[in-house]
Amino acid sequence: MTSSAHITLYLSTHDKIIALPSGPGRRWAETALDLAGFTQNHDRLHTLALDDQSEARQALTHLHQAARDCQVTVTTHPRPFLGDIAQMIVAALPGHWTAETEPLREQQDQHHLRDFVWETGALHRLLDTNQLGCTAILRDGGGTELLLAERPSDGAYLVGALAPSPDDVHLTAPAPRSVIASSARLAARSIQTRLLPDYERAVHISRLNEAEEDLRWAQDREPGTYDTTHLQAALYRFRAHAITFIATLRDKTTLSAEQVFFLDRMEDVLILDDLDDPDPEALAVAEAVWLVDGEELIEMARVATPPAAITPAKPKPLAAAIPPPAAAAATGPRR
Repeated sequence: MTSSAHITLYLSTHDKIIALPSGPGRRWAETALDLAGFTQNHDRLHTLALDDQSEARQALTHLHQAARDCQVTVTTHPRPFLGDIAQMIVAALPGHWTAETEPLREQQDQHHLRDFVWETGALHRLLDTNQLGCTAILRDGGGTELLLAERPSDGAYLVGALAPSPDDVHLTAPAPRSVIASSARLAARSIQTRLLPDYERAVHISRLNEAEEDLRWAQDREPGTYDTTHLQAALYRFRAHAITFIATLRDKTTLSAEQVFFLDRMEDVLILDDLDDPDPEALAVAEAVWLVDGEELIEMARVATPPAAITPAKPKPLAAAIPPPAAAAATGPRR
């Protein structure tokens, strides 16, 4: 009889064993883990501490006994736990990144994540065609979210961007391409040098496109024909983008005195204190400045568009008589 439930064990770098239950009979696997003394942490992962090796051995013996009784198969995974890889990656990235492991208990959990992956490339296909035990989400605290997954066929790590909320920006720029790496160190380097610059550029271009579209729509309307609700929504979207544009211009460009004065004035006028119930006079002033000077702000922001990431040239292939090093052979080809 083929088991409908499975438990995969990982040896974690944090002196514990991680257990991932899977399969249609996953609840039987969870029962076996509970009977053996595994506990669930804040990430909903079943863990077994290795502080007391005697107790740990006893718990593993009980696990195999309970698994037999519950008709659950147990295997030990030879590669590092993905959550540990995620922690190594965020530790190597600049800024304040965090990593959260996402157990994929049901197939629908995986499909839900797939729908939020921005690029419909390698990472999207991996989630669509493989049953994964877990993934990890990497967050920078400023709204950027990346998804990390391990490819079962060769153990390569795939990292791709999750799409920003449509409430923040309507995405019109090409999605940043996922990166593939054979180690946490290489993944962190590819994220920093390629994925994040492409992500920043795509979001910036999408903001520019949406801000310009809203401004053109408002400028093309005849006076008195505006739908107040639609007009305010367009102004609020522009305001949100303007905040980002101004911050980017101040942080990444050299500004003249006139440009500094212009940005200060735009910020004072557009950033309303109460968006839910704004002062009608302040709203009217913001609308007037938006219609007259919004184009200049967009043009300044367009000049500050981040450059596209430079993909390193592929090295020349080695002579056929010389076999490739093992590390290179284990790395999946870059799309």
